[in-house]
Amino acid sequence: MGIIPPPPPERRREGEILEELPNTLGLVLWQEIRHLRDWAESSHQLRPELFRAPTLEVQAKRREARAVAAELGRALDLFAALTANPLAIAPGEVGSACEEVVDWAVKHEHTQTAIAWAETGALADPSSPRRANIAGRVTRNANEYERAEVWFRRGIGFAREQGDVVEEVWGHLGFGRLCQELGWVKGARKHLNRGSRLAWKAGPPSLAASAQHDLAAMLMVRGHLAEAEQRARRALLWYPKNHERLPFFAVDVGLMLVLGSRFASAARIVRTALRLIEQPSVRTMALALTARAFAGMGEQEESAIMRHRSLRMLEKHRQMEPVTRWHLADARRLAGNWDAAEEEAERTLAVAVEQNDREIARLARILLRLIAERRGAARKSGGTEYRDFVRLLASRLAEWSPRRARSYPGPWGENRAA
Repeated sequence: MGIIPPPPPERRREGEILEELPNTLGLVLWQEIRHLRDWAESSHQLRPELFRAPTLEVQAKRREARAVAAELGRALDLFAALTANPLAIAPGEVGSACEEVVDWAVKHEHTQTAIAWAETGALADPSSPRRANIAGRVTRNANEYERAEVWFRRGIGFAREQGDVVEEVWGHLGFGRLCQELGWVKGARKHLNRGSRLAWKAGPPSLAASAQHDLAAMLMVRGHLAEAEQRARRALLWYPKNHERLPFFAVDVGLMLVLGSRFASAARIVRTALRLIEQPSVRTMALALTARAFAGMGEQEESAIMRHRSLRMLEKHRQMEPVTRWHLADARRLAGNWDAAEEEAERTLAVAVEQNDREIARLARILLRLIAERRGAARKSGGTEYRDFVRLLASRLAEWSPRRARSYPGPWGENRAA
């Protein structure tokens, strides 16, 4: 981490913005990002020569774009001001406006738009660890792992250089999740533990909890269920009672229970969490996990209902398609529907490879071997090792309300995802 790497090779995505947003807003964002690229790549002396006064048509398009997405009004105003007076806008202001577009694009699941604006923000504000970490997060979430690794290394490097503990924590947590998704156990332990220790020492316990949560999620799919349970218990202890990630944590605990053949407990927890999750792609995945849990219980009718609901949502919300299909394929295996399970697992593998989701591709290959060997559900009855943990988590979910969540003071006040 001593040497800060250069940005990843340039990849322009302006055309992909137009594909995701085939309207006036997309056209304006396409044009503004081209302007910002020119501004970021030009010297201070050349910037006054870059832009001409906007035509009446351009001004009308900008007004129409504001009407389409009023929440982007401040950012669009800044981009217009930059082309009018390119020497009057500081890199930090540009980066902040780009971040507003990223947040909007992520919220509406416009993946390529989010990546384009995150990377442009990191190039326009080139020494900012925050912008680099955000670029790392959105590229990682799109499975563009090589680019994400570079951005996180830049974020951590600049944060250390500038003594920015906040962004060093975010960089380690983000990089740790990258390692988690790639199955790099050693790297995940290193970065998530480093981020967790820094957060516990200098920031909110909730960030330390998030790190333990992410580490548990990686360990469970790698077969380290005992350590995953320890990390999950620690995360639940450290999470504030109304933290925004608690329902998502419950879904991950549900997977841990499924992998431990505690299907009834898994179904109970995930169904409770589903009532609290609004993000469509996560709901789609959680419904598939619930179908998997019911199949393991032998409740085939309930499993089929959950499967149908998941597949209907998957038609419109494909951001988590590989993991969703992995759950659905294993639900078929647990039900003993071998031909259907094999077909679904093969499709899961194809989608995972296409989307560069390496961890789900690995898990799909393992599932195909289990199907070939006709290895079905290994149901466990009785057992109390998870009972207190499941009860505590269920009670926390029953009381959970994001409206009552408290922000941590100072620079940690926002609920930002790693």
